Amino acid sequence: MDVTDETLKEFTQILVQRGLGLYGREKMAQICYESDIALLDDDTIDFLSDDLKKSVEKLLLNYSKFNLTAKMTAVVLAKRHGIPIPPALQKKKKKSRIRRLFSR
Repeated sequence: MDVTDETLKEFTQILVQRGLGLYGREKMAQICYESDIALLDDDTIDFLSDDLKKSVEKLLLNYSKFNLTAKMTAVVLAKRHGIPIPPALQKKKKKSRIRRLFSR
């Protein structure tokens, strides 16, 4: 199933609005800029690239780097909108050697 541009824009706007409320304008502006998305003065977004899918993928990755809660939010919201999850976000982290020793 192919995702429409409207769905990508809606997803991006929701994720950015959430990020603005939780992490502040400065952090979200940085995340958006790294994702080829402009965060405008009225807190709306504008895509700087013609490839919306690539920009949304970058947004997912950059937003998810912030913390585990942000990662889970981005993944759940993307699934809800039918947006493919980048393979880098699907990897499970291995337990550290110390944690494995204590879990025995």
